[in-house]
Amino acid sequence: MGRASSTLEALLVSKVRIKVLKFFLLQPDVKLHLRGIVREIDEEINAVRRELTRLEEVGIVVSEEEGSKKFFQQNKESVYYYELLSMMHKAFGLGGKLIRANKALGEVKFALLTEDYLKQTHTSSQKIDLVVIGTVDLPKLTELVEQAEQKLEREIFYTVMTEREFFLKKKRRDPFVLNILTQRIVLLIGAYEELIS
Repeated sequence: MGRASSTLEALLVSKVRIKVLKFFLLQPDVKLHLRGIVREIDEEINAVRRELTRLEEVGIVVSEEEGSKKFFQQNKESVYYYELLSMMHKAFGLGGKLIRANKALGEVKFALLTEDYLKQTHTSSQKIDLVVIGTVDLPKLTELVEQAEQKLEREIFYTVMTEREFFLKKKRRDPFVLNILTQRIVLLIGAYEELIS
């Protein structure tokens, strides 16, 4: 069996593994020892140790010894990093909520999380985390964003555009829209080909 097959098998079978992945991928800079991770995800220590070992073997997490403790963190150099990050953001947190609430939000053509949101940084001068394109029920969207802000304990910067406005700005090569389209994003709603065409 090839390395890719064994990596996928190692990733997608365990409830504890999903919790470990969620823990690391939704908190990009977290670095914690085994017992700390056990406390955070509320699972048995042996199950967590086993999953960390498997994830380290396939390069999803890395570890380093500090004193008598072994600290784990996600491996941002892994070939699977962005795919896993995308999966976790589509399943949990703000991304998961937006996907589940799609119909209640109106006629959303596209919804995406920006690279700044994924990395929980604001490196660009245009601080934006979430872009929603379509005819949107703003009070419902605001409610979802506020819930996510409380959980993350930080402000989420978002913008809403009509589909016409977005495509017009894209056609005019608006710097804001081009910046969004040239970074790594997680497309929650809509087809990527339509977004960039």
